[in-house]
Amino acid sequence: MDATNQAHTSTLKVIADHGSGRSFITVIDGCDYRALGSAVTERISQRARSILIEAPSITVDNWRELARSLEVLLASLGIRQASFVGLGSGAALVENLALENPKVVRSLVVVDSALQAHPTLWQRFVDSIERNLPFGLPLRLGSRGFNVRAYAHRLRCPLLAVETRRASSFIRSELESLGMLAPTAWTVALAASEGDEEISELGDLVWAFQDAPAKCPQKNRQEVA
Repeated sequence: MDATNQAHTSTLKVIADHGSGRSFITVIDGCDYRALGSAVTERISQRARSILIEAPSITVDNWRELARSLEVLLASLGIRQASFVGLGSGAALVENLALENPKVVRSLVVVDSALQAHPTLWQRFVDSIERNLPFGLPLRLGSRGFNVRAYAHRLRCPLLAVETRRASSFIRSELESLGMLAPTAWTVALAASEGDEEISELGDLVWAFQDAPAKCPQKNRQEVA
C-alpha cells in the first residue's frame, strides 16, 4: 500500500503508508519531529510496512479523544499488532495504547519523550519533587493529563527509550526515569547529530530492537541496548 493522507479521523491523519510485511507505526505530535519521523518511516519502509501518523498538539483536554482515535485508525488500517515509535509527545498516545490494549503493541520505541505530553512548568516542578517521594504527591490529585509515571510499572512490551543529541536536560532525566520505572525498558543515547547519520542510526536501532523477546520478564541492557 502506498498512500498519503488516504486514511484519517477528525483528529489524526496518516502522512505516509509505504512498504509491506510486518507493521511499524511512527506517531508524531504536530510538527515536532516531523522531519525525523518521516525519514525514519521511509527508511523502515524498505524492509516492512511503515506508517507515519500525525496527531495535533496533545493536551489535557484532548488526549483521551486522541487515544480513542488512534485505536479507530489502527482498525481502519487493518493493524492487529505492530511495533510503534513515538517521537516527542506522540509517545503518550502509544504508551496509553500499550497500557489499555497491550496485544496491539509488539514493541515500543520512544524518542525524546517526557513522561507526560507538553508538561507545564508547574508539572515539571511537581515531577522534580515526586522523584524523591515514595508515594507521590497530593498536588497531583485531580490531574486530567496522561502521565505514564504512575503506570510505567504496568508496561510489559519491550520498550526502548532513546535520547537524541537535541534532547534537553529535562528530557534526558525523563527518559532515565522511564527506563528505571518500566520493568521491560532499556535506554540508549544516539551518538549521531541531526542529519543522515542520525536517521540511519535511529532506523537501524528501531529495526534491531525487534529482536527483543516479546515477553521479557527481566531487563538485560547489555544484550538489547
